[in-house]
This record gives sequence, C-alpha cells and structure tokens, in this order.
Amino acid sequence: SPIELDIFRGGELVGTSRSARVMLPEGRHTLDLVNQEVGFRQTIVVTVVPGRESAAPVRIPNGVVHPNALPWAEVFIDGNRAGETPLGNLQVPLGRHEVVFRHPSLGERRQTVLVTAGEPARISVDLRR
Repeated sequence: SPIELDIFRGGELVGTSRSARVMLPEGRHTLDLVNQEVGFRQTIVVTVVPGRESAAPVRIPNGVVHPNALPWAEVFIDGNRAGETPLGNLQVPLGRHEVVFRHPSLGERRQTVLVTAGEPARISVDLRR
C-alpha cells in the first residue's frame, strides 16, 4: 500500500502494511485496513491456506487538492507536472505529497500536503516574499 495501514481482525490489531508478513491462522478472515490520519477504511476478506503466502492488493482512493500561488506558478506534485495556478480539483491518492511551486523569476517553493478522504486539501504560497 502506498500509505501505511493498520490491519485489524475482529477489532484486534494484527499488523501493519509496513510489516513483511502478517501471520494469521488457516481459514477465512475479514480484515479492516485503516489509516485514521487520511480517513481511509476498507474491509477485505482473505483466505489463508497452510504453507502458502497470499497477497491482498489494496486500492487507495483519490482525494482532492487545490494548489494556488501568488502571483502564479507552475505546479509539480510528487515530481509530475500538474499545470499552472490557479488549479482546482486535482485528483491525487490519499496521503502525503510533495508540491513544488516554480516561477521563472521568483524561484521555487516546496511544501508537503496531506490529502485526506474528508475535505479537499488547500495549499498556497506567496512567491513574492
């Protein structure tokens, strides 16, 4: 998973997505995948077969970010060009992202934005300062 997830079975924490493996007994299990910081929660069902590994791919949904700059700037999110400000309703996966604002004569500013499932993330800079 691109964001860290806590893995719960029956309300009990059994691991995280950063763990190399999560050990579960044989059988069918309903797991809750949670990242409270970004407001993500998903329930999946896995079947554990003795002596075998199973992968459970997780699709992280997108959130919305609104970058803006004064007077204007070219915007890059995680190294990918997003366009020139003002920009709105940019869809990016939930989690932390590096936003670079670049102006040809006023320089560059880097900031990190947390995109959550709830409210759109707003980020702005004043490059004149």
